[in-house]
Amino acid sequence: APEPAPRACLGAACACTTTSTSISTSTTVTLVPTRVRARAPVLVSSMAMKRPAAAAPVAKRRRQRPAPSGSPGLCVAGEALIDFFPRETKDGESCYLPKAGGSPFNVCIAARRLGLPVHFFGGLSTDMFGQDLHNQLGRESVDLSLVQRVARPTTLAFVSKAVGNADVKYAFFKENAADRSLTSKDSIKAMEGQSFGAVHMSLGAVTFEDKQMAQAFSELFSIAQSKGAFTSFDPNIRCTMIERGAHEYRKNVEEFMGLVDVAKASDADIEFLYGEGADLSTVAEKWLKLGARLVVITRGAQGAVAYYRPAPETLASCAASPPTQQPNTIDARGRCAPVSDTVGAGDTCTGGLLFGLLGGAGALSLAPQLAGGAAWDNAATGRLQEILRLAVAAAAINVSRQGCDPPTHEEVKGALAALASA
Repeated sequence: APEPAPRACLGAACACTTTSTSISTSTTVTLVPTRVRARAPVLVSSMAMKRPAAAAPVAKRRRQRPAPSGSPGLCVAGEALIDFFPRETKDGESCYLPKAGGSPFNVCIAARRLGLPVHFFGGLSTDMFGQDLHNQLGRESVDLSLVQRVARPTTLAFVSKAVGNADVKYAFFKENAADRSLTSKDSIKAMEGQSFGAVHMSLGAVTFEDKQMAQAFSELFSIAQSKGAFTSFDPNIRCTMIERGAHEYRKNVEEFMGLVDVAKASDADIEFLYGEGADLSTVAEKWLKLGARLVVITRGAQGAVAYYRPAPETLASCAASPPTQQPNTIDARGRCAPVSDTVGAGDTCTGGLLFGLLGGAGALSLAPQLAGGAAWDNAATGRLQEILRLAVAAAAINVSRQGCDPPTHEEVKGALAALASA
């Protein structure tokens, strides 16, 4: 289902600069105080810090990888389901409105609306809900050639929202569902003859506790990297779906990190995995040591922060912060707007990140850094700041709308231009 609900909007992002210092404490990302009125982005400084020499890369990272494929294409793998949103009839009775969703499904649409060529790789039911999911992806011009139609039921997710609160919770009905049908053989077959710039996978109702799916995703990522793609992963934690507890599940996530180039998570994901008050920079550094080359953490009302290594002993970060305070966000015209709900905020942010990292709209691609291991030079770090800015702005616009309804590239550009001229 959609990304864990941020506590408020991910607003229009701010560019940031990186400076170097020799401190041993964790990175502090300073956010500029904001007002409710939407305004132009301002500079937010971030810090690069000296660390002890990083541990040797994991075994999977040591293997020789080819040059980046150069493809602008994105493959998104994982679940697709139906969300049921609480509504009220004209007679005042409670009811539910069905709407297509699931984190990978949302990421597909977010990236496609921004302009990327997108394939969806997953199992879709042959039931009426599965047909609806298939039809909607088709209407969004997502390539469905890798989709497997399966005679199993569609996963259903019922959404609840407290009165006066934009945050949401989920209840899943998922046993023997179609989106749990992928195997390692399916991953091998899907990648035959394909060349993608990036392969992304989000969890959610599907977790690493499903060994068959975990093996399928591992196979998919291993093949993708061997063919010049960078891999992107969102743990997208749903606490009620994790049966063995945070400690055991953290081991699964960390083991998988050896196949991940871009790790994207929410602060709520980090809290579940590492405990309340866990330091984000410490977790990011650990994931970078385990194999990731970029870690992006969304922080609800505080925006998002990206961590990377410009040098082996240096952890650097840049942040994007909202231009408005709760309960406000921005709409597609860059105007201050109320938050409708936070469904799909993180997925929209992920779509924006992938669009930028792949060089969408003719911009500089960061595939050389992510798939090829190139250095994070000034051009790359400057581009990363622009990407974070766009991704957070896209998420801000999404939360001004009901459900997951990601903006187009033109809408994001227009909102950012309006903010800059305000």
